[in-house]
Amino acid sequence: MIIEIKKKHIIVTTICIIIGIVIGVGGVFLIQQIKDNGQSTKEVTSTTQVSTNEISRDENVTSNLPDKKDGDLAFYKNGRYGFSVRYPINWVKGTPPANSDGLVISPQDGTIEMRIFGSNNVVNKTVYNEYNRALSNAYESGIPGFHMVSDDWYVVTYTDGTFIYYIKGFVGNGSINTLRIKYLQSMKDQYQSTIQQLEGSFNHGNLEIVH
Repeated sequence: MIIEIKKKHIIVTTICIIIGIVIGVGGVFLIQQIKDNGQSTKEVTSTTQVSTNEISRDENVTSNLPDKKDGDLAFYKNGRYGFSVRYPINWVKGTPPANSDGLVISPQDGTIEMRIFGSNNVVNKTVYNEYNRALSNAYESGIPGFHMVSDDWYVVTYTDGTFIYYIKGFVGNGSINTLRIKYLQSMKDQYQSTIQQLEGSFNHGNLEIVH
């Protein structure tokens, strides 16, 4: 009887030892898993932070880039009225007037000239006032060509037999900004793409304030 009790004690003790070993090994394994997962999380977080920092740097660089050159085009922006235009880079800028209302830009061969200028709309002119004035001048100076008026802009073209004149004006409550191009009629085909580029890049700026 005593021997059987001792055997039972030995068996129970052995089972407890085995269970303790299993629990201990499992605990070690579980702790290692937690550490590994924690390390992986840190690596992912670190990688995400690096990627985010790289994106932020790229955005900052992009936002600080100067005005781009489009092929052989240069960029002019008027500091007073805020209008701007892109023009052939080999054209020459004239001397700006004292009131800084605009500029004449052209090549030096006299075949084409661009004048871009602004004025304050102190007498509340409308786009139709400016359009009719430009169209009347076209009839007085030569033969009118294409002309059109819209909500806040107008276009009038005419020829005097030697030169073709292209006028595009934007009219707002505060200011009126105008692009005027004069070029040899004999070079109409040669300058067609240039005229389209100048007209397309003309940005009128803020027309609602007085400058």
